[in-house]
Amino acid sequence: GTNVQATVFRNDFKRLIAVGSIAGGSTPLAEGEALFQGVELSGRLGRESGVYLRGAFTFLPTAEQTTPFRQVANGALVAGSAAGNRQPYAPKRLLTAAVGYAMGGFDTQLEAVHVGEQFSDFANTETAPATGNGQTGKLAAYAIWNAAVNYYLKPQKTALFLTIKNLGDKTYIVDRTRGIQVGMPRLVQAGVRLGF
Repeated sequence: GTNVQATVFRNDFKRLIAVGSIAGGSTPLAEGEALFQGVELSGRLGRESGVYLRGAFTFLPTAEQTTPFRQVANGALVAGSAAGNRQPYAPKRLLTAAVGYAMGGFDTQLEAVHVGEQFSDFANTETAPATGNGQTGKLAAYAIWNAAVNYYLKPQKTALFLTIKNLGDKTYIVDRTRGIQVGMPRLVQAGVRLGF
């Protein structure tokens, strides 16, 4: 019931196509050279039954525009883009960690999801303008809690489940490409999964 995985990665793009702001008549696509490198760790500790821990962590120290990005439509430089700037929507840290309990057909989990702060534009704008359209400005880090209960009926290859996402009904910004977009509110799902 215990496993651990580690990955070191380096992605060196010679022509990365990236979505810019698509609101307010802005050019939606840009391209340029970019370098992403970091490490990912994931694993599960514990036996098949009883208490267990599950987690995944991504550390992305490098998400760099190695050349200024240009508009795909006409080749013009994207405002504020420069070599050395961090690529938009590339947080340095992502973490998912859960504690669970499994016994017989039951499996319950409480999960925490953390997403680090990130830029929303190629210029790495820190603060959203007070009179702006919501398309620029850093996205703050956020963490949400999820919970799940599963009951497996093994001979029938069937599972009953109840899942609650964003337990605290937290409001947080996840996107600015179309103006400010908030994350999913509390969501409760229940159902049956059938295997064939």
